[in-house]
Order: sequence, then C-alpha cells, then structure tokens
Amino acid sequence: MFGSFQLNKKWSWQDWTMLCIHGLWVTAVLLFMYQDQPDFPLGFILPVLLASHLLPFALVHFRYPYYLAAELAVAGGVSIALAYQFGLLRLFLPVLLLLGFYSRGKAHAAVIPLAVGVFVLSAMAPGSPLPLERPFWGQSVADALVLYGIGYALQKGAGAINRISNKLLIVKEQYAILEQYSSQIERMTLLEERFRLARELHDTIGHSYTSMILGMETLHSHISSREGEEKLAGLLSLARSGLDDIRRQVHRMDPLEDSQPLDQALMHMLEEFKTSTGVQGYFRTMGTPYPVMKQAKLVLYRCLQESMTNASRHGQASRIEVTLQYDASYLMLQIQDNGSGSSQIQFGFGLTAMSDRLSALQGSLYVHSHEEQGTLVTCTIPNRSNEGTEQIRVLIVDDQLLVRESLRLLLGEEKDMRVTVAGDGKQAVESCERELPDLILMDIHMAEMDGLKATKKVKEAWPNVRVIMMTTLDEVDYAAESLRLGAEGYLLKSIHPKELAATIRLVYSGGTMISPHVAQQLFQQTEESAINLYGLTERELDILQCLTEGQRNKAISEKLHLSEGTIRNYISSIYLKLQVSDRDSAIAKAKNEKLCVNSNSR
Repeated sequence: MFGSFQLNKKWSWQDWTMLCIHGLWVTAVLLFMYQDQPDFPLGFILPVLLASHLLPFALVHFRYPYYLAAELAVAGGVSIALAYQFGLLRLFLPVLLLLGFYSRGKAHAAVIPLAVGVFVLSAMAPGSPLPLERPFWGQSVADALVLYGIGYALQKGAGAINRISNKLLIVKEQYAILEQYSSQIERMTLLEERFRLARELHDTIGHSYTSMILGMETLHSHISSREGEEKLAGLLSLARSGLDDIRRQVHRMDPLEDSQPLDQALMHMLEEFKTSTGVQGYFRTMGTPYPVMKQAKLVLYRCLQESMTNASRHGQASRIEVTLQYDASYLMLQIQDNGSGSSQIQFGFGLTAMSDRLSALQGSLYVHSHEEQGTLVTCTIPNRSNEGTEQIRVLIVDDQLLVRESLRLLLGEEKDMRVTVAGDGKQAVESCERELPDLILMDIHMAEMDGLKATKKVKEAWPNVRVIMMTTLDEVDYAAESLRLGAEGYLLKSIHPKELAATIRLVYSGGTMISPHVAQQLFQQTEESAINLYGLTERELDILQCLTEGQRNKAISEKLHLSEGTIRNYISSIYLKLQVSDRDSAIAKAKNEKLCVNSNSR
C-alpha cells in the first residue's frame, strides 16, 4: 500500500482504520455543533457531509491523483459551503489528516498549500472569531499543519509496521524453504550412503563368491570320480544361489535399482516438494514412455531437484510446471516456474553440476529467464535405448573364460552389436590388427599383458577405437590411470546387461561413462601427480600446454594419441578445476599463474 497505489487495489487494515476515524470524526463534530446550533437541518447536512468526505476515499487505490483532487475539491468544497451557509466551521480537519496520511513524494509540495488554503478559507466564514486578525490566520495555518503532520507521521509508522510484517513473512517463507532443503539433503545423504553400502557389499562379498565359482569351475578336469563331480556341482549350485541372494539384497539397498519408471519417480518428487513447501506443482508427460538407462534417470532426478530448489529459494516461485517428453531421438525435461526471474543467470555450483551431469551423457542444459517472467530450465539427453541399424563391432577382452563367454552371450542378443572375444591384452592388440573393432570392453587384471598396457598400445595405434574398462572392484587408481591413457569408460562388471548395452551405444556415439561410485571417489581424490593448487593431473597439464600453444582439439588428439572426444572431456575437466568457462580464460590463467612450462607462447 505504501508504494505505487495503482498496483495495489486491496484495502489494508490501515485503510479501514482511517476510513472509520474519518467517518466517526465527521459525525461527532457535526453532532456537537448541532447541540450548539440546533437551527441547521441535521438530517440533510449529515448525509451530504459524510458522502462528500467518504466517497473520494473509494479512489485511494484506483487513481492516486484523482483521489487527492477529489478530497480537495469535493470534501473541501462542501466544507467551505457549509461554513459560509450555516457557519459550520473546521469540518475540513479530518481531511487534512487523510491527506497527510496518503500523500507521497512530490505530491506534498502541491497538496500542503492547497489543503491549508481550503482550511483557512473555510475558517474565514462569517461567524468565526476575529476572521481578519493575524493571530487567527496563524492559528488556522498551525492547526492545519499539525493535523497534516500527524497524518504524515501515521503514514511513516504504518509503513514501518508493513515493512516489518513483510520481513517476518519472508523469514517465515525462507525458514520453510530451508526446512524443505534440509530434508532433501538428508534424504540425498541417506540414499548415497545406501548406494555406497550396496556397492561395498557387492564388490566384496560378490567378488568373493564370483572368485569361488570361477575357481570351482576349474576343478572339473581334476575330479575323476562321479561322487566328486556331484559334490562339486552341489557346491557350485550353493555358491551361485548365495551370489543371487547377495545380488537381490544389493538391489533392494541400491536406490538406483528401483524399478519405478522415470515419470512416476519425478512425479513423486514433485508431490513431496509440493507438500513440503506449499508451492503448486503440475506434471505432465508427452510421447510414449520407453526404458531409460539408470544414469539418465539419476541425472534427470537431480536436475529436477536442483531446479525446484532454485525456483523456490531464489525465485520465490508459487507455481512449478514440469514436462517430461519422450521423443524418438531425445529425452527432454522442462521445469517452468513463475518466480521473479533474472535477465542475467549466474551459473553457480548447482547449475554447473547439472550441466556437467548432462554433458557426461552428451546432454544439454538451457536456462531462459527474464525479470518478473519466471525461469525455464530445459534438460535434454539423447535417446540411446533404441537399437540402431548400424552394427557396433565390440571386442570383449577378459582372461576369465566364464566372464567373457557370458558377456558374449548377453551382448550377442543385441541386434545392433557384433561381438568377438580375446583372452588377454596381447590377443586384443592382435585382434585389432586383424579386424579393427569400434569398441573394446577391456578387463584390467590379466596375466598376459594387462588391460592398462593393452589400452595404451591400442590408443597409440588406433586412437579412434573407444575403450571401456571393466573390473570387479572399483579401484580409483586404476580408474584414474585408465582415463589418463584415453579410455572413454570405466564400469564394474556388476552392471546390468541392459545398462551395459546402453552404455556401449552411448560411448560408441561419442560419450563417456564412469561408474557413479568411482566418479565420486575420483572427484574427491587429490591426484599425487598434481603440481599446482588446482589439482591438474599430468595429462591435463599436457593438454593445457597444448592449449597455450594455440593447438586445436584435432591436433592435440593426434599429438597425444587420444580421440577428440577424450580431449574434449579433459578440457571440460580443466575448465572445472581452473574455475573458468572458456578456452581463452583457461589460457590466460595458465599464463598468469605459470601452470605450464612454456606458457609464455600461445
């Protein structure tokens, strides 16, 4: 009410209070005058006076200048007329109080002299005491200014009360948002801990069971009696049953193994957010739903979580609309809010994390926002679930016969994959020489040339061949070394077959994929090879050196025997660690802080 009157047309408690004071004041003054002068027609004058004083009040939140003019013209004119006609003086005093209460800014300069003039003019009517004497003029002006000043003081007091009320309301809303945000953080922490425990259980007990099974499989040739074969078969059956039990328990603990479809999971999150914050949420799905890989589910889940938190905490939104679109070529999530918006969106930690998560799946993040028009967040991920007509030549490299044959059978069911196998790293290199594969699933621990050495040879000779490292354990050191050598993926063998197939398609089309648990540890780990405060690895420093020399991605990939996609991933990591957003900023920072040996030449 104390800003722009044209924008706020609702009456507040201050308005009703001033209206009541005005009406009671006029009525009381007129009744007291009637006791002294019972000769004027009270039944006619009282309605006319009340109407002239109260009707202008209807314009106070409609057209502010009209209200001031109506008070001066209508109420002032009637007061002057009654003063000269019936000798009813000082009826303009409550109007002075209202004018002082509602006048704003430059309006005071025009309203004060006009209001004081109307009051003095009404006070000069016949019958007033000493109308032409200077002391009476001074007294009338002083009375008018005092009433106007009281109204102005009440305005400031009411404004202060309103500001305090608004601040308390904001504090209350922020407290509710913080409570909701805290509950989300707690829930995320619990989910991450469950995820970690599930992986630990799988990678320890699961690995032990797998090793036992593989070891017992090798005993078949050493057992000659029928009784021994039966006992071995029983032990194998018991071990496989125990492994299945462990996997079932892991899947129950793992929040990402939830079979709930993506649209239902997002809708459930929106309903929880609505219950916690009171923000209205609306969800709709477009297109025909299809299976979505687990990594994509997790990314979109986190993107929706971050977008809703930003809309409520920063944009003070009261309504959020979420649209999930299933398209044949992409999966799109849109979050539209009606918050305050901003013409300049700053990418903080939340939006940067969203962008990085989407980029890892070759997705994109778009944020559109304008002042007082809300914000639209669009997340897109390419659809890799459909089998394409193009055949992907996959080479499986593992020294465990059971593992590689199982993978060959599972991936052989995929119509767009042609699978071959190799028993160790040396055979893998020889296989690449005979028939170059598109992608290699490479085991790490092998007796005859391990996976790291084989990857190094493959990347040096055939940098466009994409390599996914697969191992039973989530060893961070091996993962870091694999990525340094140019591998495009690092996965655990416990991955679901459908997830593995989707990952192969993703990496084949140019993306990268790292097991979420391993990625988290890589992010938290400080590399021993870092020689600066930013934690740049040796390979990242090599690429940064090439950038400062003015080399483009293709030239860097040829020089370091890495694919262009791997170079782009390294450059993104460099930007993140240096906290810059583009190539020029990274080069400037490298030169200024002497992060490279020859950083003086671009």
